[in-house]
Amino acid sequence: MLDKFIFDGVVVSEAADIMAQHIIHEFEIPRLDRLASRLKVKGCLNDHQALRLWAQRLCDNYTFNDDFNTYDLEELIQAARYKFLNLFS
Repeated sequence: MLDKFIFDGVVVSEAADIMAQHIIHEFEIPRLDRLASRLKVKGCLNDHQALRLWAQRLCDNYTFNDDFNTYDLEELIQAARYKFLNLFS
C-alpha cells in the first residue's frame, strides 16, 4: 500500500487512490476542475486528480500504529470523509 503508481494521471499510493475513489463515489463528484483550490493542490488538475493528490497528502501525514507501516484503510477513509466535509461547512 505504500508503493506509488500512476492512477488517473497522478502518482499516488494505492491507499490514496482507494480513499479518493470512496469520496468520488460517495459524493458523486464529476471530473470537473473546481476542487483543486479548496484541496490546496495544483490548479491544473481535474477534481478526481486533485482528490487523489489530497488523499496522498493525508496518507503521507498518517501516523502508523505498528512496526509494519501498514495503513488502517477504514480509519483513513473515515478521516478523509470528515476532512472533506469540513472543507465545505
